[in-house]
Amino acid sequence: MLRDSLNATTDTYDVVFRSTPFSSPSQRGTVIRMSDLDRAISLLARAQHGVFNHRQVVGSGGTKRQTFYRLSSGDWLSLDRGVYALASAPATWRRQIMASVLSKNRAIVTGSSAGALHNIPGCPLGRPEITVPYSGSAASSVAVVRRRSDFTAIQRVTVDGIPTASVAETLFDLSNRLPRLGLEGAVDDCLVRNTVSVGDLHVVLERISGSRLKGTKAFRETIAGLTDDYVPTESELERMLLRAIDDPRVPNVNRQARLAWWPVLPHRVDAVIPDWNLILESDGRAFHTKRADFERDRQRDNLAAAHGYRVMRFTHRALTQDPAAVLQLVLNAGQQTSMA
Repeated sequence: MLRDSLNATTDTYDVVFRSTPFSSPSQRGTVIRMSDLDRAISLLARAQHGVFNHRQVVGSGGTKRQTFYRLSSGDWLSLDRGVYALASAPATWRRQIMASVLSKNRAIVTGSSAGALHNIPGCPLGRPEITVPYSGSAASSVAVVRRRSDFTAIQRVTVDGIPTASVAETLFDLSNRLPRLGLEGAVDDCLVRNTVSVGDLHVVLERISGSRLKGTKAFRETIAGLTDDYVPTESELERMLLRAIDDPRVPNVNRQARLAWWPVLPHRVDAVIPDWNLILESDGRAFHTKRADFERDRQRDNLAAAHGYRVMRFTHRALTQDPAAVLQLVLNAGQQTSMA
């Protein structure tokens, strides 16, 4: 393992600190003192979650013999071929992610790993996922490696010093993994947190249009109707409600609508159908068990009635187990309003 690690002089990527005080051209090929090498590597590792690669050791003036000595003494650990970590650095998930990036030429974090770095719902801290140019190697003992022919066009950012696909690119990458409702939730969550804009999503959609990349259809269907004035939902129940009433027989629906008569502004309801004077709310009783919440709901319903609006509330059970019945109830209410 040590010999393989020391022989890895190519196919590695220097992400940050491409040069150090110890890596000027005049010093390359010269042997520096071990204390100087330790100091240079310590600076590198500090910015890279405790990880560095063989190319960076050589760039700092280190030799194979010095590397072998540090590995043998246990001060450095070999994480992959040509990728090392300081033994003193904690063995975190981010350390593994950075090691994966440093193990390949020009690699960036993508997929669920990028989603986890961006705090996107539904993205666990699992095995590192990275993407490399199509000409690169997909073989790896530390990561899932994907090759992309459009690698250079992928938008990227730096998260905690780690080169990562942008939020918009990551959402596209997740479109062939998450169920439709999960993808919608992830998009809404990112829009609510302002980590992505509708414009960012459409830029990615335009780039991938016409491609055969997996997930293109799901991504297009999810964001095709989004405009700059789009108001994202704030809960899974709201998305279920809106999906249940997504029917051509239901007139224009205002999502996350403000109630002008509600005294505490800004206050929003899940949905309003103005043509029917109808307010729709998803009602997760498990999250509204306090008496104060119950009283507030009733006060709001009474105020709505006083202004000519009816309120319909639907539970999690109704929205998940019988969405067709939810739609029919809304249609019936709308029909009664039209006949009045």
